[in-house]
This record gives sequence, structure tokens and C-alpha cells, in this order.
Amino acid sequence: MRLPRSRRLRASALALVVFTTGCIAGYSESRAEADRYRESLRWEDEADLIGPNARPADPGDAAFVGTLVPALVADEVVRRNPDVRAALERWVAYLERAPQRTALPNPAFAYRYSSMFKMHTYELMQEVPFPAKLLADGRAALADARAMRAELDEQTNLLRARAEQALANLHLARRSLELVDQNAALVDRFIEIANSRYTAGTATQSDVLRAQVEREGLREERAMFVRDVQVAESMLNVLLDRAPEAPLGPVAIVDAPGALEPLTVLYERALQQRPELAAFRARADAQREMLSRAQLEWVPDFVVGGGYVRDFGEDEDQVELTAGLSLPVWLGRIRGGVAEAEANVRRADAETHSTRNRVFDEVRQAAARLAAATERSTILREATLPRARQNVEVSQAAYVSGQLGFLELVDAQRVSLMKELELERVRAERTSAQAELRQATGDSTTEERP
Repeated sequence: MRLPRSRRLRASALALVVFTTGCIAGYSESRAEADRYRESLRWEDEADLIGPNARPADPGDAAFVGTLVPALVADEVVRRNPDVRAALERWVAYLERAPQRTALPNPAFAYRYSSMFKMHTYELMQEVPFPAKLLADGRAALADARAMRAELDEQTNLLRARAEQALANLHLARRSLELVDQNAALVDRFIEIANSRYTAGTATQSDVLRAQVEREGLREERAMFVRDVQVAESMLNVLLDRAPEAPLGPVAIVDAPGALEPLTVLYERALQQRPELAAFRARADAQREMLSRAQLEWVPDFVVGGGYVRDFGEDEDQVELTAGLSLPVWLGRIRGGVAEAEANVRRADAETHSTRNRVFDEVRQAAARLAAATERSTILREATLPRARQNVEVSQAAYVSGQLGFLELVDAQRVSLMKELELERVRAERTSAQAELRQATGDSTTEERP
């Protein structure tokens, strides 16, 4: 009859393990979600991208030769960037802590031999923590894992913002290069006019030389913008996990100012959607679970065991059963653990509050940048730039008719170019501010088309 009781004891211990693991809700679902997420990512080895043995271009990269739309680029950055992979695996690593913390300690096996009684004893002991302690440990581990899941979302939103900003910088660099080329062609026209007037004796050689100096100055600026294009292309390609010199198609960015939402609405959205805030809230939940765990240290744990004894002297087989309790008598240790857990809860709450304040500041700054860039863009596009262009046309006609000096004509052209470049910089700044605002509020959407 003793052997069946031993089997029932082992079956009870196994049932406790199953019950405890099953109560940690969310682990299986989160693990399956992580596997699906991993399958959606694209991963390349460094040797496949750079060096003499670089692999042929991925057929999927053909999408980057066509028009680059922010939504497409942002999605591909999330799919390809290794920082997302790192954040995903960090989440998975934290998820795997849950089954470790809810598992029973390893059993202990012992063998004893007595020469006096000619007895061989085989003993198996199992420590069984109070189930609520295992549950608290498991819930704390899952709360930490939720924080890592939120960190993954924060990383993807940050990369989306960086992708849009890199795209805006590339558009700015290319557009600036186009404007310099256009103004170089205009200066070449000025040189022709100056030469004609100099030949006719109605202008001095200084006009011709001044126009040539202006053209060389534009060549210097062109070299700078060529460098900016290369830097912007490299930055975007690296975000896409491509070779820095890989070709990129034309850029289409959105330049349709919309109404800026009130700050109260933006703050509320950030509170609800910002993954970083969710991460700190999850960490605070984990600390509360650890506090519950510390408060359970007053409850004793169980020790169960069984043994098989072979008595050669009496020629008998015997079965021994053992049961015991831990004695939580060291009150200083228990009270210290509770006090430490309480301090960690207060710290986590303070960090969450501090993060909320910082997020509000990020929202406010991004909204202010967006409002200022939108207003400047409107003024430049509707007022300043049309007048600057008109001034160039009027000055050119006045110079041809001899009513205006060449320096005034060159100055009008230079002002027009500066305003053209300033408008493009403001457009890029507005796009960057929009991306920052979406990232600050936790909005994962991206503009679709120009």
C-alpha cells in the first residue's frame, strides 16, 4: 500500500506544477505573438551586404528604385532594421523568465548505505514553495515582459520617425542641388547678357567678372549639396539595412499643412498610446507583484519526499515518506525584503510620473516646431518667394535696359535662391516635426502619399 501512496504524492506535485504554470495567463499567447512577429522581419548577415562577396540585390529592393513614399519606407525600416530584431529578442528573453520563475525547484536525490544494518536507502526530496509565491513571481515576470513588448513598440515608432526624417533630409539635399543647378543656369544667362552689354560698350568688364565669380560660388555650393545627398542616401540605406551606396529612387513627401490638434488632445493621446509610458506602467506592475511576493515570505514552504529502503539483513523492502515545513523565523530578513519592495514600488511610480512629464514636454516641443514650420512655410510659399522671383525678373529687365546695376541684379538672384533653399529647409523641418509629434504621441501611422 505504501508504493501507491508514493505515486499519488508525485502525481499531486505534478498537478501543482501544471496548475501554477497554467495560471500565468498570457505567456503562451505572447510567445506565439513573438514568433509571428519574428517571421515578419527580414534579416541579413553583414557579409551579405558589404564586401567582395556581397550577395546580389534582393528583388524586393526594386521597390526603392521607384518613388519613395514615407509609408513604404517606414514599413520597410521596421521590417529590416536590426534594432527591431534586438528589441524583439529582448522581449522574448523576458517572456522566458515566466516559466522559469513558476517552476518548482529541482528535486534532490540522495543515497545512503549502512554497513551495520546492511541497508541501502534511495531518497528523493522536493521543495514546494507556497503556490501564491510562484504565481506572484510569474506575474512579475510577465509584467516585465510586457514592458519589453512596449519597448519594442517604442523602438519601431522611433525608427518610423527616423525613416521619415531621413527621407525628408534626402529630399532636401536633392532639391537643394536642383535649385543650385537652376540658379547656375540663370547666372549663365546673366553672363551672356553682361558679355553682350560689355561688347556694346554699355557695361564694364567688372559686370562680367562679377557674374563669373557668382557662378563659381554656385559650383562650390553644388559640391556641398552633392555631399549632402550622399550622406542622406547613406543614412536612409543604413536604416533600411542596405549597403550605404545602394541606389534610391525619387522622394515624395507630404506638404499639405493640416490643422494642428489642441495640446490637450495630444497629451491625452500620448497618455493612452505612447509605448514608453506603457513600459514604465508595466514595470510598476512588476514591482507591485514583487511586493506581494515579499509579503508572502511569512508563509512557510513545503518539503515532501519519499525513499526506498532495501534491508538485506531482514531481506525486506521498505518505503519512507517525508513531509516538512520551512520556518520563516528570521524576521529582519522578511521585514527588510518587504521594505525594499515597497521602496521599489514608490521608485517605479516616480519614474512613471517623470516619464509622463518628459513625454508631455516632447509633445509640446514637437507641436511648437510643427506650428512654427507650418506658418513659415505658408509665408515663404505664398508671399516671400513669389516676390523674390518677381524681383529677379524685374531686375533682369531693368539691367538689360540699363536702369539697374549688375550688383543689384546678382543680389536679387542671390536673395531668390536663399528663399528657395529656406522654403525647402522649412518643408523638411515640418516633415521632421510631424514625425516627432507622431512618435511623441505614440501614433504609429505614417503619411501615405504626397
